[in-house]
Amino acid sequence: MEKTVDICIVGASGAGMSAAIVAKQLGIERVLVLEKMSSVGGCMKMSAGMMGIDTPVHHRFGIKMDVDQAFNDLMTVLNWHCDAKLVRKWLNGTSENFRWLEDLGLKYDFVATESADITRFRNTHHRLGKWNAEKQQWEMIPQGPHITKCLKDNCETYGVEIWLNTRARHLIKAEDGSIVGVEADGPEIIRAKAVILATGSISSNKELVQRFYQGTEYENVHIMAQVPHNTGDGLLMAEEVGGVEGAVGTLFIGPHNHFPRASETVGMLMRRPHPIKVNKLGERFVNEGLPFEEFGWMQCANVDMQPGKVCYILMDQRYIDTVKTTDAYLPPRIDNGCMLNQPPTMFGTHPIDQGKDPDTWRERIDEHIQFEVERGIMQVCQTLEEVAAFIGCPAETLKETVEHYNDSCHRGYDEEFLKRKEFLFPVENAPYYVIRGESGIDTCLGGLKINNHQQVVDKNGDSIPGLYAAGVMCSGWFNNLYAFFGSEMSFVLYSGREAAAEAAKYIAE
Repeated sequence: MEKTVDICIVGASGAGMSAAIVAKQLGIERVLVLEKMSSVGGCMKMSAGMMGIDTPVHHRFGIKMDVDQAFNDLMTVLNWHCDAKLVRKWLNGTSENFRWLEDLGLKYDFVATESADITRFRNTHHRLGKWNAEKQQWEMIPQGPHITKCLKDNCETYGVEIWLNTRARHLIKAEDGSIVGVEADGPEIIRAKAVILATGSISSNKELVQRFYQGTEYENVHIMAQVPHNTGDGLLMAEEVGGVEGAVGTLFIGPHNHFPRASETVGMLMRRPHPIKVNKLGERFVNEGLPFEEFGWMQCANVDMQPGKVCYILMDQRYIDTVKTTDAYLPPRIDNGCMLNQPPTMFGTHPIDQGKDPDTWRERIDEHIQFEVERGIMQVCQTLEEVAAFIGCPAETLKETVEHYNDSCHRGYDEEFLKRKEFLFPVENAPYYVIRGESGIDTCLGGLKINNHQQVVDKNGDSIPGLYAAGVMCSGWFNNLYAFFGSEMSFVLYSGREAAAEAAKYIAE
């Protein structure tokens, strides 16, 4: 079967559906989206929130957010190891993401700092919420199902044609080097004036992951986005017609993976700044308070630098008891004046907590600890010698590390890594709780090199006429440090909209 369209889009997740809607809004009549899965949305269904600078939501709350300052901050974190023009255009376009979504009917309730210190993090993470009348406060909810429904409904409203269960296999290249269509399962031949690739991450393609993540240590790293559709199809198709690979960055979530593989309650205990973190040698290696600093994702990247890409988090009984009984180490999340201190959950309720009052989650901390003990990654020890045996490090090294750290806590000054005084919490009261933390990865970002017009480029840096890419599969906007919460979804929407605009311009010309 052969079909002729104006724009063929490969992939019906956030970038693909955004591109399709914008193409229709710009007057492109024949828009076809190919989706190999049986439903639309991809990993967008699991997204929590979205980054934006100087957005309509900021304006509603009277929050001033400067795009220029955000760009300078992000480029400092990225160390200019990126496509600066692409990053600049993306940040300038984040506000329009939200104006566009609100025109489509999706309105964000507030901007958040996630679980970080509002005095050090900017309010860039836009979240949906629901009002709890009983508690008289907003409660954040994941955006995934809502933004998926919004885009899907608007694709229907604008008359976008979507073929489900249809996997694109190859791009069709004309004699002049331009891309003029797609070969898909069926067999189907789609003739198109322009093609937009929006096929997502490489996370489930073992060969591609090994190509970009060389070394045996990554064999033990769990990637959350190992789902059926993330097989790097767009990268492989583009390489066949002269496209080249770009850098792949990593959204690190270490040192603990998300539910359902792990307990988010224990993950919360581990991620707080107070416990000490050591590597497999028994040596402290990081400022444990980094998640509560301006750009705290560096701690996750630092775990990836340790031997075996693992670390060990050591807590004592006093810390556990304090979390059980007070909010001393669980400062409320503050979102536009809303005091939020919700139980630790991500993508679902753990079986231990099902059917229970969420406000009583502290009562079940011991059950969550036992869950991790039974998984074999946690142990409750009476002595530091037992802790060292669990880690597999020399006992004297670990004892020296802990003693030095405790001394710093009592003096109120961490001369080693400068952790803030309020986070210096000595490890002194047995039993000790030690858990193995892995270099967890949410998803692999990038793989296909593009320019700042979302055009796929060849080995000489020249654009391949008629071929565009959008979303997580694109390189250049990111490296291994994640500066602003919600950046991934932000770029997904921006790049989808931009790719459609550029493709429409190409068709018109």
